[in-house]
Amino acid sequence: MGSLRHAPQQVLAGQLDRLLRRRVQVRTTTGYERSHTSCSSGASVFQERLQRTSPPEKLPPSSPYVGFQRHAPPSPVLNFSDIAGVPPGLQLPSLKEEQLLFVEEFPGGLPEEVWCFVVCMAVEVPTLGTLSRVSRGLQKVVSLEASWRGRVIRVLPSCLPNLAPQLDRWLTTWNSARKLVLPRSTQLLQEVAERAPHLAVEVSWRFDQCLKGQGVEVLKHGSCVRRLANAEEELVVLGDAALPAGPRGYPYLEVMLDECGEGIGDNINDFGFGVTACDPEEIEHLGSVADEVPRSWVVDFTKSMVYLSINNREAGCGKRLSALDLKQGSRVGLLVKPTSLEVYVNGVLGEIFTPIAEEQVPLGALYPVLDLYGRVIQISKTDAEEPVSS
Repeated sequence: MGSLRHAPQQVLAGQLDRLLRRRVQVRTTTGYERSHTSCSSGASVFQERLQRTSPPEKLPPSSPYVGFQRHAPPSPVLNFSDIAGVPPGLQLPSLKEEQLLFVEEFPGGLPEEVWCFVVCMAVEVPTLGTLSRVSRGLQKVVSLEASWRGRVIRVLPSCLPNLAPQLDRWLTTWNSARKLVLPRSTQLLQEVAERAPHLAVEVSWRFDQCLKGQGVEVLKHGSCVRRLANAEEELVVLGDAALPAGPRGYPYLEVMLDECGEGIGDNINDFGFGVTACDPEEIEHLGSVADEVPRSWVVDFTKSMVYLSINNREAGCGKRLSALDLKQGSRVGLLVKPTSLEVYVNGVLGEIFTPIAEEQVPLGALYPVLDLYGRVIQISKTDAEEPVSS
């Protein structure tokens, strides 16, 4: 409804908050005019009552009910000792096997040094099993420290159960890597910190089952999120970890639009995405769309333009981009700078927002926040650290 779709977020409680929002009288003439009169008046009365009452006692952080939903573990419990069930592709060879590998030919008859260089350019953790099955020679190469020297190593959430039992071996292999990027897992991060304290570690955000509205589902180990059929509310989803600083020192958020449809709602607004300065586990109520997340800076796409919403209040608009520029397969990115936010589509700069000094994004941890409103049905995260044109 309008440019921001919903009335401003108020300090309301439960069903009263929903009731007040639904009673807002909305008029859409130019596509973004709205009226918040009834919600504002009702909210002000309720806020006066809240000020005369003491806030409820805060639950301890260890409580499973801290936040807006009951929290589940960020990842499955890992077993660091049972190596018997680990597939061969992720196992390092024993000393006896290594001795035999020296007399084994490599594919094409090329020397080990050449294959080490080739593997160094192409190997990734998810492809270890495939490369190891090509020949025993390549199995040796992928377990050499030189094959990973200076690399950024990304461990996908799906790899965690197989990696945990042989963590020591792989940490030795990755000893000279530039950076190890891991999913959020308290167990794994503690183990890596104890066993390889010298190794630079970065936590890669993903979508979390407990950090979303009921209108969406998390798929593929947290790498993508999909809107449920016929869902039109509670379409917001957060990332479970802060965005890392990219090569230029700025946080960069990028997602791919995996699937688009005919759209829901008013057929004027499309999806929104941005960042929040709130730790997701401290947010008591998510709201229905990204704009309603507390302390958020969200870019909303409409049919005619894009808007910047700051704390669910319109703070700027631009006409160089619109929802019509978004197609299935498009990559949409947001580069957060100290005084501006840059919006990219397929790595190409499309719009720049420059909030006033009092509304600029603060320094510190910033978490992804998105919604699947409008035509967007499924979104997946990318590992891009900066805009790259395609």
